[in-house]
Amino acid sequence: MKKQSDTGRCLSRRGDVALAILISSLHAFVVSLVYKIAPEPYMDEIFHVNQTRTYCEGNLAWNPKITTPPALYLISMPFCGFERYANSVILFFATLAFCRYRRMFCRDCVHLTVLVSLCLPVLLHSSLLFYTDLLSISAVVAGFTFKNSFVSSIFFTLSVFTRQTNILWAGLYAANRLFYGIEKERPISSAIKGLLPLTPFIGMAAGFVGFVYWNGGIVLGDASAHQPQLHLAQLFYLGLFMALHAWPQALVDAGRIIRHDVLSLSTALLVPLSAVSINYFAFDHPYLLADNRHISSIIWRRLLGPVQLRQLLVPFYVASFLFLRRSTSHSSPIERFLFVLCCAASVVPAHLLEFRYFIIPFVLWRLTLTTKYSWLIVAELISNLAIFSAVFYLFLEKPFEWSNEPGVQQRYMW
Repeated sequence: MKKQSDTGRCLSRRGDVALAILISSLHAFVVSLVYKIAPEPYMDEIFHVNQTRTYCEGNLAWNPKITTPPALYLISMPFCGFERYANSVILFFATLAFCRYRRMFCRDCVHLTVLVSLCLPVLLHSSLLFYTDLLSISAVVAGFTFKNSFVSSIFFTLSVFTRQTNILWAGLYAANRLFYGIEKERPISSAIKGLLPLTPFIGMAAGFVGFVYWNGGIVLGDASAHQPQLHLAQLFYLGLFMALHAWPQALVDAGRIIRHDVLSLSTALLVPLSAVSINYFAFDHPYLLADNRHISSIIWRRLLGPVQLRQLLVPFYVASFLFLRRSTSHSSPIERFLFVLCCAASVVPAHLLEFRYFIIPFVLWRLTLTTKYSWLIVAELISNLAIFSAVFYLFLEKPFEWSNEPGVQQRYMW
């Protein structure tokens, strides 16, 4: 039996590596097309690329307009001049990490589920540019896959040096480890004992607190556009985002939700909470109003922003949360509570509606989702690729110009 188990694990690893090589190669090919059509750094890439090339020149000067840490710029120095290809290499390791994480919860449809997660339109699009999202989610997912807290802390440290808010996901890992180490007979002594393996995370937390004190806040550089708000509506936007991208599974569960959950206490709580949140705790950021290049800006102006439309979306917010609750029934109440708490802490303070902020919560949830029928995942994959292709076509083939910047091509993106 042990020999068969070892053989199965070996075959799984080979399959994971083969999938990673295939995806990484296809990604590099698409990146080459992007370079042909849009060779110059675009939007946030301008800051990321320039900072990387500054490092390549041996100059450690920091651009104060950059608000995230330098991990991506440092590890991408070998790709200086062709920085977008760094994500093609990162994608190889991301695929392996996603496969490991998926098997922690479910061994069915591993590669299909990993594919559908990697093809989340906003993630796939940003990965083809020199953005931090792919490295950020890769490091976070990898951190969750190791039981050894020291090894795990290395990946979470990388994630925090990519994006500061990833400290929340490091905290989620540590909190889950600590909780499951507590014994009912000896709660205090077992909790203290459980802290010892988490020493690297305690050090990480102390270092992060020191950074915030030294920096005067969590945001590096110019924090004027990133002032925190009690943006409760973000949590409902996130729930709807997650459910819509997994719409085949949500449709299958719709019957059970209608039969068992519509008249439940959860619904009674969610309806007023969502209505109050989207009416009184939804904020428009100056970027959303002034920048028409983002899909989020278009969705805000046409759907989420108009007051007369907000209440019409309440049933969809509630249905999304009911679906998400059912989809996480395999998790313990404390796991679900901690996950929702981390999701809220990561998106609610954000003034700006930015779908890239939803990537980590979505992927961590999607990789755990059990599915009865593989065709549901195939339908979701086709849907993701169709959405990605439509937006990416606009990005590549439908540039436009602003009247105040003639001759400068603007492009639609997430």
